[in-house]
Amino acid sequence: MEWRAYLLDPSTPEGGRSHPYPPEIRAQRSGPLRQMAADAGVTIVDRDWISNSRKAHEAAMFARDAGSFAPFHRAMLDAYFAHGRDIGDINVLLELAGECGLDTVELRAALEDGRYARHVDQDAALAWRIGFTGVPAFILGNRAIIGAQPYQVFEEVMALLGREKRSVVAPPDGSVE
Repeated sequence: MEWRAYLLDPSTPEGGRSHPYPPEIRAQRSGPLRQMAADAGVTIVDRDWISNSRKAHEAAMFARDAGSFAPFHRAMLDAYFAHGRDIGDINVLLELAGECGLDTVELRAALEDGRYARHVDQDAALAWRIGFTGVPAFILGNRAIIGAQPYQVFEEVMALLGREKRSVVAPPDGSVE
C-alpha cells in the first residue's frame, strides 16, 4: 500500500477555519461515519474548527522518509479525530513526532523550508486528475473505493477483480505493506 497526500479543502487558510455547519447539522451529516468508526473501536470527536492539513501531510512525508510513517500517521490521525487537536499547528506536529522518536529539530526545519510542499502539491494534483472526491481512497486493480466504507465493500471489489480472500497478519509496528 502506498500512502499519498490529499487536501480535503485546499482553500482552508493556514491557521484553519471555523466549521461551516452548526453542531446539529454536523451530527446529522457525520452520523453514519461516526457509527462506522464506533463499530471499529475508533473515536471521533466533534470540532468547531477545521485544520489546514498541508503541514501535517508534509510532516507525514518526513516521517515516511525517516522510516516512522506508520506510528506518526496513526498518532496524527488519533490526535485530530479522537482528541480534536489542531494538526495544522507545527507545535502539535513536533510533539507527535517527538513521541514517535522522530528528530524534531530536523522536522521543524523541513516544515519551515517547505521541503515536502511540492510533493504534497503533486499528490493533490494526481488525486484531482484521477477524480478522487474524498478520503480514504483506495485503488484496487482498475477499481476505486472512495470514502469510509464497510469491509464488505472491499471484499466485493476484490471478488469482482477475481481475487480470493486471504488473511493478512500486520507486522508488530502496525504497518501494512
